[in-house]
Amino acid sequence: MDSSAGLPGASGPNSSPLLGNNNISLSSSLNSTSPLTSSSSPPQSGSGVVSGAHAIATAQPHAALPKMDRSELRKAKAISDAIDKALRADKERLQKERSAKLLILGPSETGKTTVLKQLKLLYGRKGLDVERQTYRRVVHLNAMKAIQALSYGLQKCNIPLEKPENIVHLETVMRLETTLKRYSITSIGFTNPAIPRKITDAKAETDMFLDMVPAIKALWADTGIQECYRVGTNINLQDSAQYFLDSVDRISEPDYVPTDDDILQARVRTLAVSEHYFNIDSVLYKIYDVGGQKSLRKYWAPYFDDVDGIIFMAALSSFDQCCEDDERMNRMKECVILFNSIANHKLFADTAFILFMNKIDVFQRKLDAGSLVKTHFSEYDGPNDYATASAFLHSRFLQQCKDTAKQIYTHFTHATDTNQMRVIVVAVNSIVQRMNLRSSGLL
Repeated sequence: MDSSAGLPGASGPNSSPLLGNNNISLSSSLNSTSPLTSSSSPPQSGSGVVSGAHAIATAQPHAALPKMDRSELRKAKAISDAIDKALRADKERLQKERSAKLLILGPSETGKTTVLKQLKLLYGRKGLDVERQTYRRVVHLNAMKAIQALSYGLQKCNIPLEKPENIVHLETVMRLETTLKRYSITSIGFTNPAIPRKITDAKAETDMFLDMVPAIKALWADTGIQECYRVGTNINLQDSAQYFLDSVDRISEPDYVPTDDDILQARVRTLAVSEHYFNIDSVLYKIYDVGGQKSLRKYWAPYFDDVDGIIFMAALSSFDQCCEDDERMNRMKECVILFNSIANHKLFADTAFILFMNKIDVFQRKLDAGSLVKTHFSEYDGPNDYATASAFLHSRFLQQCKDTAKQIYTHFTHATDTNQMRVIVVAVNSIVQRMNLRSSGLL
């Protein structure tokens, strides 16, 4: 069931061979008369010699074509219509082979937008340059939210700070909650013609971050915060927390410009459906990125028609987390339920289905830190290692398919790794095109 293989003639005007041509050419008219006698003097009245012009005028035309009866006309039209239909079908088939519609689906925070960023980086004409400056403030906000989440995690995990003098920094960070909510960034500014933020707002955010740099550095260096990061599981901490907190000096430079890796690591909440086009190996892909929150899933349905491929994103690292809007529900279990509804949807019966078991790096880190899969999945009785635990969680998804013949192509991914994603995208393209040929009856 599971396969690991790896996310697009025009015809001329209509004519009928049964229609003739009643126009008479000059040469045919001349050839239909007797040979003309050449004379250098004007013709004499009453003579038997006629001029060329007069010969043309008096030449007999070809006999008119016989009229076609109605049955013959109907037959000719039917033939012409059949030819037109075949030409249209050929054109549609060629367009189908050269284009594909792909959906990236999955719950919130599984890496959907990160995959889209990789596609922009690998196949976009301008890569990530269009939004590079905008991501400067995103990076700053990500760093502030990371240290804030860890500060709250100290209380939740009942871990003390190593240095009492850092309490003042802790209080400063925890007072940021209201301000950070006001400055939250969503993908609407990147994908829809929304009103951009004022420059003064962006400057205020940058100034706020620069004011926070001493507190961020002091807290991140505290062993209490480090211990919270190591053992904290359900504290709503973004996966890129360490990446940005380790880079505070660099990202606080006055001339800082986000790198490709910075943009890939930055977390932006998606609140709208966005449409993007990429040319991958001569195939034009129309790709949709959607918001994964429960409240946004009702907007997915209009995009389900004529889909050639689905990339479903699942975060392996979510095995020990609860849903943001329902702390009683495990994130991985909720993801499996969503997968069930998508994989068994009647509109996707013949659609290429690719499962990305994403965030393998974070999953490995959590296992190494001692987070137990068995704690959250009581039926699991295997060792707490990557290979066995990831295979178990993967099987939970495959078991959801009611059609046992349906093939799910799985990749265990690290979506921020451009080298890995380059290989996987090529494999996904191959899968989608193979399914296209199969559905067209050409394979």
